[in-house]
Amino acid sequence: MRKKERIYELDVFRSFAIMAVLTIHATSQTLVETKGTSLYIPFLFLNTFSSFAVPVFIFLSGFVLFYNYIDRPLNRGLVKSFYGKRLLYILVPYIVFTVFYFIFQLYRRDQFDMPFAQMLHEFGQDLYKGTAYTHLYYVIIMLQLYLIFPLLLEGFKKQPGIRPWIFPIGLILEWLYIYINKYGFHLLSLSYSGEHLHLGLPKGSIIITYLSYLFLGAGIGMYYDQFRKWLEISLKGFRSGKGPVWVLIWILWIAIGVLHTAVWYRYNTVGSSMNTMVYELLRNVHALLSCIVLWHISYAIYYYGPRLVRIALTSMGACSFGIFLLHPFLLYWYRYFISGGSSLKYALTIAGGWVIALGLSWIVVYFAFKYVKGSWLFFGSNPFRSKKKKATEN
Repeated sequence: MRKKERIYELDVFRSFAIMAVLTIHATSQTLVETKGTSLYIPFLFLNTFSSFAVPVFIFLSGFVLFYNYIDRPLNRGLVKSFYGKRLLYILVPYIVFTVFYFIFQLYRRDQFDMPFAQMLHEFGQDLYKGTAYTHLYYVIIMLQLYLIFPLLLEGFKKQPGIRPWIFPIGLILEWLYIYINKYGFHLLSLSYSGEHLHLGLPKGSIIITYLSYLFLGAGIGMYYDQFRKWLEISLKGFRSGKGPVWVLIWILWIAIGVLHTAVWYRYNTVGSSMNTMVYELLRNVHALLSCIVLWHISYAIYYYGPRLVRIALTSMGACSFGIFLLHPFLLYWYRYFISGGSSLKYALTIAGGWVIALGLSWIVVYFAFKYVKGSWLFFGSNPFRSKKKKATEN
């Protein structure tokens, strides 16, 4: 069985996703602080338009997993290797940062005198739910994906006929869950209470909420050779009929992102009687389009963009998991020491927080990977180690 080729533009893709995460977090306070001012609309747009961040990361995970594993025999060795890597490079850093942020929160709230039993209970809840800090819920979603992935892989191996339908299946299941979570059916009292399903985690922390993105990535992973031909940018390709489709998708991506912002603006300013399913639909469609558009952009940058831009974004994408784990700590201290003033100063302060949190966390993670032997304990798999190994072998 031939080894799958490496897809180089994926790290550029990850860089856009992590920049969107930083944009959401850097502008989170602005939605309260700038309401009623001229800065509110641009900050609301940045925050809302960037909401594709987590869906895009899950899309990428679905793609990478199915691309790499769909043609490999599913046996005990494969399952052992799969879970061994995830325990080392995902679960261990998650536990380390959960401990770190739990202690940090105790410091912030001056709660070190909390009874030990209560402290232990709260830490256990944070570890289980990913609530030690606002961003860690994403790792809980990924751990759920890793738990169900071998079952999904086996199912699509045994039933290859359903592979072309994987995206519609994911879309239907996701929206069925969204509908049940909002309206409910006559379910057993043990699993249903009031108007929401109680699965032990918030709705946004459950993998089924993201099945459309996961299964879209999985479908592309299984049919990548065909998809790659569609991605390739050329004048001939544009004239062949792909160009108008590219343009249409881009226009829809921008238009729906603007519409998504507009409905949230109306809701936050004058109120709205619009069904919440409309907000779900706009977010879902925009995030799905983002998966395609951002890959298109990443492909163009990697193969046709300036060399320095390609190198920088590839490095950022390779460090994205570590950046994700570390950046909220740096953003907190930036906000603690630096505050805004006039509209211009305030806007520059928010932009500065984005640059500092991204830049410093990127530098820390990059140099840790380069020079710290046990950096995987904190930031996951070292992308530069495998490159060194290949260089040595060659």
